[in-house]
Amino acid sequence: MARSETTLDLEDLASRYDTQVLREYLLEQEDGGARPQPGEDATDQATLPDIYDLRSRCFRRIRALLVVNFLAYWSTASYCGYSFYLRVEEIGTKAMPPMEVALACVFLLGTQATLELAAAVCLTQPVRLGDGRSSGFTSWDMLAWLAGAGARCSLLLDVLCLPLMKRGSKLLFLLSASTFVFAIGLFVFTVQLRLLIGMFCSRDHFSYDKPDLFFKGRDTSGLMEGPPIAARPPVHREDEDPQDLRLGRATPVNTIKAANFAHLNDLSLLHLVLRRHYVPISCQETQEFAISIASFSRCFCEDVVQCSLKFFFIMDCEVNFLVLLSLLVSIAQAIGSCFYASASAMDLRQRKKHCGQRWNSQSQRGQPTEAVPDFKELG
Repeated sequence: MARSETTLDLEDLASRYDTQVLREYLLEQEDGGARPQPGEDATDQATLPDIYDLRSRCFRRIRALLVVNFLAYWSTASYCGYSFYLRVEEIGTKAMPPMEVALACVFLLGTQATLELAAAVCLTQPVRLGDGRSSGFTSWDMLAWLAGAGARCSLLLDVLCLPLMKRGSKLLFLLSASTFVFAIGLFVFTVQLRLLIGMFCSRDHFSYDKPDLFFKGRDTSGLMEGPPIAARPPVHREDEDPQDLRLGRATPVNTIKAANFAHLNDLSLLHLVLRRHYVPISCQETQEFAISIASFSRCFCEDVVQCSLKFFFIMDCEVNFLVLLSLLVSIAQAIGSCFYASASAMDLRQRKKHCGQRWNSQSQRGQPTEAVPDFKELG
């Protein structure tokens, strides 16, 4: 009976987490978590990637990047919304954003996407150095990059549509502004600001999935205070300062804070890289929960309502190209974010492996092989 329960537990873990990470965890449990000796098999070192916490210097740089991103995004959104409001008051509901507003939005989105990609490349450098066969990225990362850019673009377009709603219909403006304040102002901006404060306080453990810590910040019974699983640091960083590395079983608190803040700022690529290479296996489930609850709540509380209001504005008030573009982007972003939150890259990789094993077994037995879908593009 005990053997069957252990088998079920291992099957459950294998279906939820990356097989390489699970294998490393099982090996650590067998040898008591001891670090590998230099004489160990080189093939095991190549196939078992190390997962480690951020150095304090690296965390400070990522924190500075996230703070600048937060301030730049909301400052640009406020400026563009006010400038376009003045333009709408002069021209009416047929107004289009002035040149400086369009250039500010394009510059902001382009700069954010470029810096996010550069930060992700820097974070995957230890993986490329430890295993020359791996680039540190998967094709799923590109979907995360596009999903985050689409979410930021959709939110900017929602801000620009508010002046048109105010000029066209007071009822539509009241509904649109109330939805924006409730869904974005309360559950996005306020949470972002709270996470930003927590990143500068080492004793603050507030996260999106722990609303009870919004005011007190301490979690005496959670993962932050306990000894959850953490993997070893990479071999090539043995010459670093031991005080600068979180060895043993210490929870990577700074890494989790950076990952949570990156996700709430719609930096999906940066969040995915941090989650895959730096967050330990014991904290993966809470990360998946935060992604799902944030994506679906924003979809149903913000995107669906705003899409309906934009549709009624086009039908009843004015066919404005900006509102039409915002409607299409919001629809695409809502579908893409829900798909990204519900379909895990790990599930796709395991599905690919299962299909490959089935195809090989059928070929060896001489049976006609079924059509196997091509998962190369999906990672």
